[in-house]
Amino acid sequence: MSKTNDLPISRCRPSEDVVPFSECRNNLSAYITRVRETHRPVLITQNGRAASYLVDAESMDNLFDQIELSRDVEISRREFAEGKGIPHEQVKRESLEFLNRS
Repeated sequence: MSKTNDLPISRCRPSEDVVPFSECRNNLSAYITRVRETHRPVLITQNGRAASYLVDAESMDNLFDQIELSRDVEISRREFAEGKGIPHEQVKRESLEFLNRS
């Protein structure tokens, strides 16, 4: 997770972070700087409707990490419920054996 924020991406503030495509295009560098500094996405509209978000790379990386972790946890829960879990002592033993080989 980001050092500056517990959430992967901050919430968009409609009063500040919604901009028409033409404005974003004409000031793209400023908007990129803004999302990198605030970690708040900018909602870009086209023809008056939501079209896309501009999001900083660090926040996206953190979001993808969170999604991957959530998927791993769900798979683990499902496997455990199906009786496919590994006993703690076995994991501990195998981990120590692996570390001792390194």
